[in-house]
Amino acid sequence: MPDRAVPLSRGPRADRAGGGIHTHRRGPVVIETGNQPIVLEATGERFLPEMQGTIALEHLHRYAMAKDCSAGKIVLDIACGEGYGSFLLAGTATRVYGVDIAPDAIEHAKAAYGRPNLEFLVGRCAKIPLPDAAVDLVVSFETIEHHTEHEAMFREIKRVLRPGGMMIMSSPDKLEYTERARHANDFHVKELYADEFRQLVECFFRHVAILGQRVLYASAILPAGLSGAAVEYFREQGGAIQSTQGVARPCYQVAMASDAALPSVTSTLFEHIGESDPEVAQLRHQLNHAQQRIAGLEAEVSGLRSAIDLMLHSHSWKATKPLRAVANLLRSVSGHRAEDQP
Repeated sequence: MPDRAVPLSRGPRADRAGGGIHTHRRGPVVIETGNQPIVLEATGERFLPEMQGTIALEHLHRYAMAKDCSAGKIVLDIACGEGYGSFLLAGTATRVYGVDIAPDAIEHAKAAYGRPNLEFLVGRCAKIPLPDAAVDLVVSFETIEHHTEHEAMFREIKRVLRPGGMMIMSSPDKLEYTERARHANDFHVKELYADEFRQLVECFFRHVAILGQRVLYASAILPAGLSGAAVEYFREQGGAIQSTQGVARPCYQVAMASDAALPSVTSTLFEHIGESDPEVAQLRHQLNHAQQRIAGLEAEVSGLRSAIDLMLHSHSWKATKPLRAVANLLRSVSGHRAEDQP
């Protein structure tokens, strides 16, 4: 999966909600904590910060969006995995609870991500280990498809949310993620179609905004240094360029939901930062030099092999074979005499 892909998340109501566009940039994911946690196996079930490519863009983009909404709030990150997302949210939130069903993931998170405003707990989506009305924001990314207790999960989310609190949840669209892609994720238990996901969220919250997320290979033309600008989405298909409303065929649905009025829905870009041009040029120069050196050594080896082959098949080499045998015998006898001397 290419690291250069740039995702564009855009909700269908973004313009009407008064939103604009916000950009996030990232290089390699390095989260310095100074601790030595247990190592979690990369099974494919959960995202790990050292992963790169499309999966990293998808996960980090969602947490970047949630981080913008968590400032000054008490936040629950349900199904927090190994804890990287909770740690990022704790950078702006008043307090963050990271909850996961896997004890080894929670043990890892406690060792890896120490912050005074961050607490990790073992718990289930359908039985959250927090009291009623405990948090202002619930974040749940790539969780709902891993179990079948959807309604129970939403009831628990509503229980722990304070009045007017907000939920941000993502869900892979079964049509795009699985059926059209002909891709089956062995860790997914119950995926939802986009309309099923919307209906489920709307059953529990009065105000709902659905955004679409898909990793794209794209070009961005944005106002320099200006925020809140509207964005138009162009798509090239079959040689024709079309202007469309929102992301075409988003792979993930991202819901923002609350019983109170929602904040302005902002379109966001998440950019992967590659190596700078000077670094790339230097690496290419070093690579070219190494390749030239290797080619020279290979030519030198080939020349030596040819010379040896010619020597071995020459008349003089064949004619002197008896002399070489006598010389080897004399060296052997001389060596034995030297060993016999006291």
